[in-house]
Amino acid sequence: MPEKYSIISKGKNIMLRDGAKSDIEHYIRWWDEGEWRNYDAPWEVENEDISKKKRKKMFKKLYIKSKKYPRQRAIISTLEGTPLGWVNRYNDREDLDFWYIGIDICEDEYLGRGCGTEALELWIEYLLDNSDIHKISLRTYSFNKRMQKVAEKVGFVKEGREREIKKWKGRYIDRVGYGLLRKKWKDDKEEDR
Repeated sequence: MPEKYSIISKGKNIMLRDGAKSDIEHYIRWWDEGEWRNYDAPWEVENEDISKKKRKKMFKKLYIKSKKYPRQRAIISTLEGTPLGWVNRYNDREDLDFWYIGIDICEDEYLGRGCGTEALELWIEYLLDNSDIHKISLRTYSFNKRMQKVAEKVGFVKEGREREIKKWKGRYIDRVGYGLLRKKWKDDKEEDR
């Protein structure tokens, strides 16, 4: 019998949903393999030495037990339920009226197929529909051209560049910041209808 989970948002090809116990082995595997590890702060992924038992516990806490509203994290999956990665939201300071968001497609065969773009749009729509947050931001690194392209495609505006903030593989890299305002997103969606 298929495992039950709550669907957060559904698109044409993917959905965002709460985590399920059957996702745990995928989650553990993702931390050891996949192209995503080269783009999402790879120095952090490379230096993380966490046991499978601890990862399992962490997944349950973050994706199954946590029911904060609106969600802070969700699993990206196919419409059939196969997990592909995750989306998240966070903020350095709770007193500010914006959230940072992140996204990772962890199954290599789904890269370059529009899943990340669709997931990002679903996540933004969900967050804006379920909060009064004024702004959504994201940060990526200068070597992650794919994320920069997706951010701009869905409507983020490049807001700044922190030059040479990290030395990685023998050269300095920049962090690139993007922002999306609630009103602009809603106005653009109205125009598309």
